[in-house]
Amino acid sequence: MMRTGRRYLAVLGMVWALGACDGSDDDEPSRDAGVSDAGPDAGGGDGGRPDGGDGGLPSEGDGGTADAGSDGGTQPTVERGDGVSREATTVSGIPVDRYAWTDSQGRTRTVSLKRQSPSGNGGYAVQMTYEVRAGATWRTVTLDGTRGGESGFGYFVAHELYRTFDNGTSGTIAGLHGEDDSPLGLGFPVEANTPPISASDTSTVHTFSLRYPKWGTRQAMADVTATTAAAASAHQKFMVPVSIRWVFQKGMDFPRIDTRLDLGELTAGQASFDLRGPYGPIEFADADANAALNNVQWGDSLNHFTTTVATAGSLTTQANWTWNEPIGATRKYNVLLARHSVTGVLYELGLVELKLGADAGLVYGGYSLNNGSTKNASGNALNSDGFSAGEWPFQSAQYSGLTEATAATGKKVAWGSSPFYGSTISSVYFNDTTSLPIVAYPASRSLVYRTCLVVGVSPFTDASRKSLTRLTAESASPSCATASQL
Repeated sequence: MMRTGRRYLAVLGMVWALGACDGSDDDEPSRDAGVSDAGPDAGGGDGGRPDGGDGGLPSEGDGGTADAGSDGGTQPTVERGDGVSREATTVSGIPVDRYAWTDSQGRTRTVSLKRQSPSGNGGYAVQMTYEVRAGATWRTVTLDGTRGGESGFGYFVAHELYRTFDNGTSGTIAGLHGEDDSPLGLGFPVEANTPPISASDTSTVHTFSLRYPKWGTRQAMADVTATTAAAASAHQKFMVPVSIRWVFQKGMDFPRIDTRLDLGELTAGQASFDLRGPYGPIEFADADANAALNNVQWGDSLNHFTTTVATAGSLTTQANWTWNEPIGATRKYNVLLARHSVTGVLYELGLVELKLGADAGLVYGGYSLNNGSTKNASGNALNSDGFSAGEWPFQSAQYSGLTEATAATGKKVAWGSSPFYGSTISSVYFNDTTSLPIVAYPASRSLVYRTCLVVGVSPFTDASRKSLTRLTAESASPSCATASQL
């Protein structure tokens, strides 16, 4: 069994995830992609709630625009099933397909998916809504992702493995060719498949397809952590087919997002990368761009991680943290919590792995001596030399402007995985004592993983520090769509 860890740590200098998540040029959308580059976490919120004319709950005759022909041809403005519907309309002037469904409480939830159009690429959510109790009534909560070039949620990103080259340099193969190793998926055109909704349907799907660039070597490498040839002639650029399917289901609170990569154009060992979609910044604290980050939690393939900031406080690099509770049978998850700047309500957006059928799932996490430790034991502050941003297995707050004392408001959330997918690596180290097996290149030549998108008012308190996302990950029957597997 090939073992990677200590040499890998020396090669990468703890930076395997730094390539595209820090708001630098690595994560910028292509300049010719028709996407405004407004910088990291530029997605703002207008602070408003839906009113039916700007992304509100769907209704007959609300003036929605069908945007015929821009995304797969003319469709009816509204299609209704049993507890699910799709409406062609606009949100803040953005053409969308807005899906609505009734959740476990019989209340309406919506997700507005941006259409491919002459004015810009589609393939991700620009607004979501759900309802929560407000005393004896209900109120609508809005997630807004309509502002800025890098905004919205649900697009694909994958970082290339950071390598050592035989000319004495280090970096990514894409970088040697003057290209971004992990461009934002919203920088590429998508094709959408939206099957019709019949009156009896209780679930519906929306599938986006794109081709995503990934650099590798012309000759497969038995060990991608070994020295790589720097000569341009030794490299090859692959355009990897990616499919992203959103699933909405009556009676379920949360939609599911399936991602599939077709690796048929490359052989094992020609490339090595991680998987970061679903990805994106969105104002999930009721569209409040001033909402401060409060806490971070995740469960990787080894342990639970949680910060322990008071619910009335704000997340900083000095937050206490623990990363030594075994994950056990809990589904893998990642969640970011933020506190509304006016109401003080704590909201969250999270992702939970949802295996269906024969899904193998992914391996989540890279090498970190902090995995299995705590701040008290290690003495390491977040985003310090002892606990770098690249050691976080998922993206949630490490690139959102955290400082020692100032509250941060950036709300980028992403999935994550080991950076060895596409390679022949058979096991990966998480710290200096623990490794786990990985199927980095499946025999099917297809990588499939599914995430449940969890949004809501958080139950997290100072006395009971489990997020809604973690509770969903621990649930025997999570309230997440299970129909229509990709």
